[in-house]
Amino acid sequence: MRAARVRSANDRKYSGVHAGEIFGGKLIRYVRPEYPRWAKRRGIQGVVEFTAVVGKDGTIERLTLLKGPKELVPYAEAAIRQWRYEPILLNGVPLETITDEAVDFTLNQ
Repeated sequence: MRAARVRSANDRKYSGVHAGEIFGGKLIRYVRPEYPRWAKRRGIQGVVEFTAVVGKDGTIERLTLLKGPKELVPYAEAAIRQWRYEPILLNGVPLETITDEAVDFTLNQ
């Protein structure tokens, strides 16, 4: 079976100094990345990694490519841009956050 697996580094990085209770950040809408047939036939696989800025409303606002097979980058990006997170709240106030996300395109034997 061939599939795209997703690995999410759901550890949030917070900038600045914060005191109080932090809640949220859970992935609440996941869209499975398409693994194109032509890439499978050519044996193209690997991990596409991004740094993502998650807005106060839980949407992906910006993605910065860190590394990955260039042929698979648009497919990983298209899926991640549709993901939604439960907003991160600090003492009830939503925060913009940064997270690392990875999509692992693997040809299973």
